[in-house]
Amino acid sequence: MTDLSRIRAALEFMKDNQGFNVGGLYLSHMDNVVYVVGSTSYYYLENINKRIAIKELEDTKAEFNDYIEDLPELKTFMQNKEIKYSLIFDYGKGGINICSEINGVITWECQISD
Repeated sequence: MTDLSRIRAALEFMKDNQGFNVGGLYLSHMDNVVYVVGSTSYYYLENINKRIAIKELEDTKAEFNDYIEDLPELKTFMQNKEIKYSLIFDYGKGGINICSEINGVITWECQISD
């Protein structure tokens, strides 16, 4: 479990429209949208397929939902906000967007196998 102080810090940064790393996620907020970004655990992009990406995106969502349940202030902050979940491949000097999800609709942002 992530330290509540880190989640509180992330909330304060989001209130100021800034991003913050907490646990395995990067959280940010802008224009009434909360961005929740998780990184794949794979070292090579070619080893990721859509099934794997969907599973890791679900893990990202579950981790963020745990944060919401652990911190009532975050739950309050999230009211009436849209959430964009994203999964990226972090290669150290940058990242490649794999997929994102808004309102249950997944958008594939790079070409990976089925």
